Amino acid sequence: MAAKTEKYLIKFKGGVKAPSTESFDFSKEELTIGREDNCDIRFDPEQDLMVSRNHGKIIRKPDDSIVITDNNSRNGIFVNNRRIEGSAYLKPGDTVKLGNNGPSFEFDLDPRPPGALLPTQVISVPPATRVVETGRTSPVSPLPASGFKKWLAIPLLLLLGGGYTLWQGFTQKNTVAGMTGDGDLGVQIFPLHAMMPAAYKVYANPGALDGRYYFSKIVLDNKGAGQLQNVKVEYAVPGYINWVQAAEIRHILPKGSSVVTIYPQFPQKVTEKTTESTERMQIRITYQTGGKSEKYEKTYPFQMLSRNDFLYTNIALNEIRGMQDMEDNNDLAPVFITPQDPIVKYYTQQVQEKVLGGETASVGRDINEAVRFIKGVYEAARRSGMVYSGTSGVQADLGDIHSTQQRVRLPREVITGNTGLCIEMAFLYASVFAAEGLEPFVFFVPGHAYPGVRFNGQFLAIESTAVNGAGIGGVSSAEEAFEKGMKNLEKFFENYQQGTPGYSIIDINALVKSGVQQMELTDDAFLRVKVDEIARRMAVGGPMIPQQKPTVKDGQAL
Repeated sequence: MAAKTEKYLIKFKGGVKAPSTESFDFSKEELTIGREDNCDIRFDPEQDLMVSRNHGKIIRKPDDSIVITDNNSRNGIFVNNRRIEGSAYLKPGDTVKLGNNGPSFEFDLDPRPPGALLPTQVISVPPATRVVETGRTSPVSPLPASGFKKWLAIPLLLLLGGGYTLWQGFTQKNTVAGMTGDGDLGVQIFPLHAMMPAAYKVYANPGALDGRYYFSKIVLDNKGAGQLQNVKVEYAVPGYINWVQAAEIRHILPKGSSVVTIYPQFPQKVTEKTTESTERMQIRITYQTGGKSEKYEKTYPFQMLSRNDFLYTNIALNEIRGMQDMEDNNDLAPVFITPQDPIVKYYTQQVQEKVLGGETASVGRDINEAVRFIKGVYEAARRSGMVYSGTSGVQADLGDIHSTQQRVRLPREVITGNTGLCIEMAFLYASVFAAEGLEPFVFFVPGHAYPGVRFNGQFLAIESTAVNGAGIGGVSSAEEAFEKGMKNLEKFFENYQQGTPGYSIIDINALVKSGVQQMELTDDAFLRVKVDEIARRMAVGGPMIPQQKPTVKDGQAL
């Protein structure tokens, strides 16, 4: 007689709790997952920041099957590396990950029930929306056979498989046909309360950063006794997007649900927006139930910021659990780094000609050539009289979001205005580095940001604000600015490796590959004239003379 299952086992594989194991009595019908104190499977509120406060739950159904449900968490639930929508079956040996880069655990039972399979593919839990597959293969295991018996086994397997398929189709049809009454649509909308036009390409891309920057998530529940059929979800943003169909669902069974995620295609003209405004998102859901056509409509407001606004987080205030949550939008920083901007390209060309004597720092050359280019970008800013202007962002309340909101000049605006904040200068330098073919990074520390590159595996940085300005106290030479940058870098990695809050690194190229695409900007003849004026000041003093001795050794400025 098989032993009765007594415990759930949660074997932590990633995160603060790894490699420990926790057990729970199998009599519990539900295990909650999250960072809240009252969660059963509780994660560290300060360090496991990919986990929401109430991320999801594991439920034991009356037939002792196990499902895992996502509570509309921001970063999602992955079972065996596949993201689930709503709920999915869970079997012993399955790996659960909270967020694509979040902590993970292996789910198990003690003792395991007989015949337990592992691991499994993610299968949506009925009665959630599903399509009946008429070509399913039989789950019957092959019969052991050899010689003549093997040939006899083949028609037997085909007969069993065909019979199973017919039975599945018959059962499904009778389940649907046996329903009586009307369906009752319940709608929950989880909107983005504020959008940054500079990130319009990210909001449109479900593959960007694993789809975490969705514009709106809609949960559809059928609370009635009958099914909902031909459910169609559409949306529009007046003045920007005409009606677009987001999803069409064949049917939602009673007590079932479906999740629709919206990634709107805003036009490029949003990058021309220089003021903040309140816009409207319109949702329209049409469906049929009980032979009748029904409609649900909802309009909700959201803030469309200007193209220069950087909002540090979109996480609701009651979900904030640390510095990382407060800077959740740091991964969107590359949208303000614009190496393809014609004005940035023209400026980079002038730096090469007027300051570096036409030489470049192509990837693959000696590291000291890269150092010379970094110093040349600083020297160009110093000669042209660029000034650091120190201002801080303002606190903004946008729906349930309380965040720092900072007006960020684009790199072309920093060039032609000849002034910038530390973050603006960092974005300008990163843009020029990328335009030159280097691998740019931006380093964030509490209250400050500065640019750098990774060259043949080694990090380099420069203090871009050393050109003088508020609180600086004098203009530094390119050598001094580079030395400060390298000292900053040493201190940065000491804190970053210790997990000190407020220290983060932005890998521009990696984020761009993950779908964080930059905004597109058009050429401007007037701005080119401004760059020409700046270039004449750059040329004073002639090209920088290459140093004969190395300037970097073992990661240290010499």
